[in-house]
Amino acid sequence: MERWQLSAKEIARYGVIENTIEGYLKADLAAEELCLSKRQVFRLKRKLREKGIEGIIHGNRGRASPRRIPDPVRDTIDYLYREKYDGFNISHFTEMLEEREGIFISRETVRGILLQKGSYEKKKRYPKHRSFREPMPKEGMMLQFDTSDHDWLQGRGPKIKLIGGIDDATKDVPWVQFAYQDSVEENMAVCKRIIKRKGIPLSLYVDKDSKFITTRHGGLHVNIKKEQEKTQMARAWEELGINVIFAESPQGKGRIERLWGTFQDRLISELRLEGISSLEGANEYLHSVFLPKYNKKFTRKPKVEEIAYRPIPEGMDLDRIFSIKEERRVQGDNTINYKARKYQILPTETRFGFAKAKVEVQKHLDGTIHIFYKGEELPFKPIIPQEDKRYAPSQMEALAVGV
Repeated sequence: MERWQLSAKEIARYGVIENTIEGYLKADLAAEELCLSKRQVFRLKRKLREKGIEGIIHGNRGRASPRRIPDPVRDTIDYLYREKYDGFNISHFTEMLEEREGIFISRETVRGILLQKGSYEKKKRYPKHRSFREPMPKEGMMLQFDTSDHDWLQGRGPKIKLIGGIDDATKDVPWVQFAYQDSVEENMAVCKRIIKRKGIPLSLYVDKDSKFITTRHGGLHVNIKKEQEKTQMARAWEELGINVIFAESPQGKGRIERLWGTFQDRLISELRLEGISSLEGANEYLHSVFLPKYNKKFTRKPKVEEIAYRPIPEGMDLDRIFSIKEERRVQGDNTINYKARKYQILPTETRFGFAKAKVEVQKHLDGTIHIFYKGEELPFKPIIPQEDKRYAPSQMEALAVGV
C-alpha cells in the first residue's frame, strides 16, 4: 500500500467523515463544517468505507496535471525573466512573452512558475492611508501635469527628465516628452502640444513648483505687489482660461504620481531592452511605440461620454500665449535692451517713434524675438556692436522678424 502524507485539510476532513460513519455527527452538520454539500459528504463516507483513508485523498495526488506547462517552456520563461527581461514586473513580462516571444500564458501561471523556480519573491505590501477622491466624470475636466526627474537611461546616456500630463477622468496620457531641463520653455512646449492635440482643459492640477506659482519669503521690506506677480506658466494658463489647482503634497496628485511609477517600471525596462541611450532615441520610442500601447491598455471610459476639452478659439495664437513675455521701456533713441542685447524699433505707418513707451517683448519657443505695443507687432532690428564677434550678422538677423 502506498503511504501518503496527509495535509492538515485532509486530516480534518477524515476526522469529520469518521464521526459521521460512527454516528456521532449528522450529515448536514458535517456538510456545514466542511463547506460541502450533503451529497458530497455521503460520497466521502462511501469512499472511506471502501478504500479507507485513501478514499479522502484527491484523485490527482501524485499525478502531473494534463494542463501543466512543459518543463522546457518553464525553463525558457525562467531564463528570459532572469536575463533578457531582468527588471520587468510580472504583468509587463507576461506581455513581452506574448508580443516578442510568442508564449501565451496567463500572468498568474507565469508568476507561479517564477515563484517555484525561485526567480521571483512575493513583495510585502504595507497599507497606506490616503483619502480617495472620485475621478472627474468627463474627459478634459482636469489634467494633472508634472515632471518626473529620474535616471531614465540608467547611466547609458545623459540625464533627462520626463514632462507630461494625464487626464483625471480617463487616465489617457495626451502627451509626454523627454527633455534635458525641467525649464519653463520645455513645460510650455508640452502643454502647447497637449492643447493642439486635445483642446483646452477646464482645469490643471499641479504642484507648487516655482515655474507655476510665485512664492517669496521675507520681512516687511518685501514688495507685496511683487509677490502677486504671476509666473510665465500661470500667465499663459490664465490667457487660455484654464483654472489652476495647486496640490498641497505629492500624494494630492496621486494619479500622475502613479503614472510616473508605471513609466519608471515599464518604460525604463523597454528603453533598456531596446538599447536606447539618447534623448532623441528615447522620445522616438516613447511616441511611436510606448505611448500608443500604454494608452490602449490603460485608458478607461469616463462616467460621462461628453468631452469637456474646449476647442481653440478662432484667432487665438498659441505661439504668442506660450512664450516668455517681459515688459521693457523704450529709450529716447527708440531702442530697448533685452537679454544683454539692444534692439532698434523702427517706425510704423501710424507712429514714427516710441520713446518712453512700454512695449512687450515676447520670446517664442522657437527662439525668435517679437515686440508688441498695445497688441500691434512692431518692426525692429538688432544692433550689433563693432566689438561683438559672438554672432554673425546673419545669425542676429534671424532673431528679428518683421524688419
